[in-house]
Amino acid sequence: MRIFVAGASGAIGRALLPMLAGHAVTGMTRSRPDLVRSLGAEPVVCDVYDRPRLLAAVRSARPQVVVDLLTDLAAWDFAANNRIRREGTRHLVDAAVAAGVDRLIVESVDFPLPPDGQAALEEMEHTALGSGLDTRILRFGLLWGPNTGHDDDPGEPGRLHVDEAARAVLTALQQPAPVRDGG
Repeated sequence: MRIFVAGASGAIGRALLPMLAGHAVTGMTRSRPDLVRSLGAEPVVCDVYDRPRLLAAVRSARPQVVVDLLTDLAAWDFAANNRIRREGTRHLVDAAVAAGVDRLIVESVDFPLPPDGQAALEEMEHTALGSGLDTRILRFGLLWGPNTGHDDDPGEPGRLHVDEAARAVLTALQQPAPVRDGG
């Protein structure tokens, strides 16, 4: 399978890329191409807000599936994360549609957010589900494990190890597309 992973150098991306051995994987990162390559993917350096570059990158990769693992939680800047959910996902979905992608898998969350964060999350999911693509939304709890800022299990309900989140993405990739009614 040809897979384009946006957010490949993030916590879930770092766990997921080695699990995709045997597939043709392009991993998008803003600044860590060597890391993406070391994890087994062909890196593409691209900012999701650079719409023309993103469209070209996705077209060039010719993926069957786009995986949206985009977050922007540097210094816990929730405004930046809300922006990436709104604008970044819109650009990525548009690029997937333009490239003729079959399936879209989107990382989402299932825990309380401040009002604008919840609105951004709902907008992101609406954008993805309204794309016309076979879309899978994966709602995760708070993550723990390598590269999450919480290396040890905090023992709190609703926490999910980052490897389990990556396995959920892998499972979504392996599921067959639904049979569509021709009428």
